[in-house]
Amino acid sequence: MTDFKNIEERISAYLDGEMTADQRITFEDDLERDSALATRLSKWEATDLMLGGSIPAPDTDHLDDLFKAAQSHQSPWPIRRVAAMAAGFLLGGAGGYGLHFAQAPQSQPEVIIVTASATAAHRMFSAEVRHAVEVSADETDHLQTWLTKRMGREMKVPVLDAYGLKFIGGRMLPFEDRAAAQYMYETSDGERLTLFMTRSENEAKTSLRYLEEDDLTTARWQDGPWVFILTSPLERDALTPIAAEVQDTLI
Repeated sequence: MTDFKNIEERISAYLDGEMTADQRITFEDDLERDSALATRLSKWEATDLMLGGSIPAPDTDHLDDLFKAAQSHQSPWPIRRVAAMAAGFLLGGAGGYGLHFAQAPQSQPEVIIVTASATAAHRMFSAEVRHAVEVSADETDHLQTWLTKRMGREMKVPVLDAYGLKFIGGRMLPFEDRAAAQYMYETSDGERLTLFMTRSENEAKTSLRYLEEDDLTTARWQDGPWVFILTSPLERDALTPIAAEVQDTLI
């Protein structure tokens, strides 16, 4: 795709990976300057979160209880039919592009699927009391050594005490056919922040990108093959210096 008739075609091309490198750079520059465009993109991304279906598995000894709880609220309608209808409400005036989105979620850029997985993992485990982490903070050295071997890179734990965030532990998660890791932090008020990391099939170097949706703010960036996702109820201004500290530790 080389020419776009309207903004919906630009957004669709961006999310479907159908832009040239120059078009993508121009579009991302526009996102930085145009808050209305960024908001519209966020709505499309939110739809992709619903359609991605990339919910990571919790500990096996806790999985049955979670599934039983979920089944009590499960609709008898097929999940993709419900998601497709929800996409229509979210996209509003986007014409037929919502249908295109629902029919081909596998064509979306991998970073969006990573974001979906990170967000799902945050919501699932930040709500837990006894099973919030797999390895607690008092075994940080073990956690770093274990994840370094499984992830194939040095896995230091960023120290975020200066931002009122206490490290409480971490876990390994699946992402497609490879490993991902999640670190969890907690404020004195009990609010939780998670850092999700995994390897991408494609190398890139990106600046911070934000998604503010409902009660969560997500900051994401990529360095080489590694994708990092910070998810928290904190606002963007509060999350930015935390992301910088994490980058200094891990990059």
